[in-house]
Amino acid sequence: MRLLLAAALVSAVCYSATRPRIDLNGAWEFRTDPKSVGDTQEWHSPGVPFDRRLQVPGTWQAQGVGEPSGIVRNHYEGQAWYRRQVAIPASWKGKTVHVRVGGALRRVALYVNGHRIGEHDGISAPFEFDVTQAIRPGSENTIAFRIVNPGATINEGPRTQPGDEPTGMVNYIASWGGLYGNVELEASDPLRISEVAIVPSIERKTAAFRVSVAGADSVSGVRVEVNVGGATGAGALRGGEAEVTVTIPEARLWTPEDPHLYTATVRLVQGSNERDRMEERFGMREVTTRGNVLLLNGKPLYLRGYGDDMIEVLTGAPPASKQVYLERLRMARGFGFNAVRFHSATPLPAFFEAADEVGIFIMAELPVAYTQYFLPHRDFLKREMEGVLRAYRNSPSFLSLALGNEFNLDWLKTEAERKEFQASVEEFYRLAKSIDPRRLILSNDGLVLRPTDMFSLYNGAPEDAPTVRHEFGSYYCSLPDISLIPKFTGVIEPTWLKEKKAWVEESGLTAKYAEYVRNSQRLQHIGRKYQIERVRRSPEVTGYHYWLIVDYPGGTGEGDSWEEGWFDYFWQPKGIQPAEGRELNSPVLLLLSAGVNERTLWNDTEKVMDVFVSNYGNTPVKGGVLRWRLFDGMREIAAASVAGGHSELGTVAKAGRIRLPPAGGEEARKLQLVAEITAGPNTYTNRWNFWTFPRKALLDRSPVPVASGVRWTAVQRLYPFITDAAAGVPADSLLIVPRLDAGALQHIESGGRVWLMADREQFGRPGDATFFPASGGALGSVLQNHAALKGMPHEGMFDLQFYNLVEGGWSLPLDDWPRELVPIAGGIRTTSSFLSKRKNLSRTGYIFEAKAGRGSLLVTALTIREHLDEAYPEAVFLFDRL
Repeated sequence: MRLLLAAALVSAVCYSATRPRIDLNGAWEFRTDPKSVGDTQEWHSPGVPFDRRLQVPGTWQAQGVGEPSGIVRNHYEGQAWYRRQVAIPASWKGKTVHVRVGGALRRVALYVNGHRIGEHDGISAPFEFDVTQAIRPGSENTIAFRIVNPGATINEGPRTQPGDEPTGMVNYIASWGGLYGNVELEASDPLRISEVAIVPSIERKTAAFRVSVAGADSVSGVRVEVNVGGATGAGALRGGEAEVTVTIPEARLWTPEDPHLYTATVRLVQGSNERDRMEERFGMREVTTRGNVLLLNGKPLYLRGYGDDMIEVLTGAPPASKQVYLERLRMARGFGFNAVRFHSATPLPAFFEAADEVGIFIMAELPVAYTQYFLPHRDFLKREMEGVLRAYRNSPSFLSLALGNEFNLDWLKTEAERKEFQASVEEFYRLAKSIDPRRLILSNDGLVLRPTDMFSLYNGAPEDAPTVRHEFGSYYCSLPDISLIPKFTGVIEPTWLKEKKAWVEESGLTAKYAEYVRNSQRLQHIGRKYQIERVRRSPEVTGYHYWLIVDYPGGTGEGDSWEEGWFDYFWQPKGIQPAEGRELNSPVLLLLSAGVNERTLWNDTEKVMDVFVSNYGNTPVKGGVLRWRLFDGMREIAAASVAGGHSELGTVAKAGRIRLPPAGGEEARKLQLVAEITAGPNTYTNRWNFWTFPRKALLDRSPVPVASGVRWTAVQRLYPFITDAAAGVPADSLLIVPRLDAGALQHIESGGRVWLMADREQFGRPGDATFFPASGGALGSVLQNHAALKGMPHEGMFDLQFYNLVEGGWSLPLDDWPRELVPIAGGIRTTSSFLSKRKNLSRTGYIFEAKAGRGSLLVTALTIREHLDEAYPEAVFLFDRL
């Protein structure tokens, strides 16, 4: 075997209209090499038998290689070989030939016709090998890859992971192996364009091209010509480089709303001969910062982003199909997103191409999942950083590159390590800016660490750079959807869903569980609306990446599953329509002063609220009109218009005041307030639900005697016919108590009825229930059509009319109660802690009744007692109904 060793070069993501190519995707011979004998036994030669064939692109695990390991159906870690025969046309004689690889995991060695060409070790960027000296035009050629996927399955939590191998989200769930990007052969003139860097200037309406040329050492009289839609420029080649500026008089700017792309044709000309030609797409756009403001083409930009953890439950590693990404990104744009943050990862070239076309900004990261993966792999990461910056520098969607995720220096053991870490971050930042000065470079995503061009933080907003909200949304999850199990036909075994399915069956909930899941998804979106409207009130914040876009599987270093996605594992929306997403992820968003705890009112009172506008559209709001309408179902019951005030770009300003008139009516009901404002040619809408309750419907007498030991003063004021339990309890009365004491139990035994309005007196602890799920948790509620809730407006679940009653109440587990007990208002929730290895499900009761002895017991675990006041119509009305 001859050695023609050379390091692989970064492969620019550009297209040559004239360079011939041979597509190497498709079937390859494949063989694992667990004992690493392939080199000595020359497995790169065509005579050595291989035992199977795999498709490229794709990981070997996704094609059945290996044994079961955790949630991975087939897993193999070690050395393996790909090989195929390729006919090279005779016309390639005298050409320079490269093998181009879009992505491989992870350590790659290339062999051509018995020659070992070179090696590459990386995760993040495409690369290429020069195989000119080894290729044989006019005959069959043997191409072989030896690939090693070092690493081990990560089971520990983030802080306790060892950090032995470079690790980001691409290889976090498993150490995927193989050629997962597109592979091709490309021939060119020996005098060839090797790199094109484009710098647009919006002010000057120009695009400056810096063109690097390979093979130019012994040539003269070479010039570079550039054509952009008829606008041209030219420059002489000097020292292997040429600089050309093209003026584009009517330049159309690239924005997420109008992602217009230009195609530059770059020609390498010697005399009258064209030696090489390349086409490079770019967008006329500039991203800059001004203090804590992020600017796109000089206007404030708000990043309405989503988070992507590289979750591919069918294929393991990301697919290489541009069409797949076009479909996904169009869906994301349809839901109003304009950005994506990749957790410790950089997507494939096909993703950048699709994002350029659809209009989605990319926030990429080096493969540093957590702090401990940075220092030990600095040389590796420097190569990765240079590769990413050079490969994607012309992509208008490429917004930023972070050095990794959540650099927490407190995780380091010594002060010396912390100083070394800080110095390394500074070094990386300087290197990145020297390669690509215009790119936003983040020291990390998650914590304050300088130098950085932008912060991504859970909270806080320094004044010296823009801030986006890190992993935003409080990790609200929906319940695991066990109906998805049959769809897991690929590399991931949904063990976590099967465990939940077993619990559902054991709990006798098979027929009802889907309803709990749907309602948990509805609650999840109520939470999204609350979170996004909350952050848009903060003018010092310039965006968020909502976490996540799709659900995250269980059985990884992140513990059990995280069903926090807007979409499920297969990119299907979870109970939400695109219009709902667009309305919420809007560049111009109307905000209401009434919080989630202020959505109920009596039907004989008006409600006064202020409306604000967060304006990150294309134009200021000047003299706009704020129009609002109030609906009872489809019927409009009130409407008005008020002056919309003035809102500059990048500000949060008051748009007007709304006075909702008394709704009237004889019944409690749900109302919807719809508000809209016009900014330029666009009208932006938002809506909020309210619930109104009739005072006149409250009881003024009871068919049975009622005695109460709960909040006697408030009860007596509202219901004079209710007697104080301390004065005695008639045998046929309803007794309301805060805890089951001896007197209450005796009343039940005597055939009486008891309403246990359970609170801290019963539980001996403060309330632990939350309306929205706990961070990383899930909650799905179901309300029955029961006489106890007669007249209480609901749609089968807790909406915000129950916010004050659920928040701060008690989670009353019913797992040890009979399966036949169906709560009037109940739920299923996760009970385990953040990052738990197993998030257990639990039946929860909020309102339920049961026979007890000769009597009956009604239990409520809501904060009715605490809110039994006219300021909370929902509490009074529910007390009345119950």
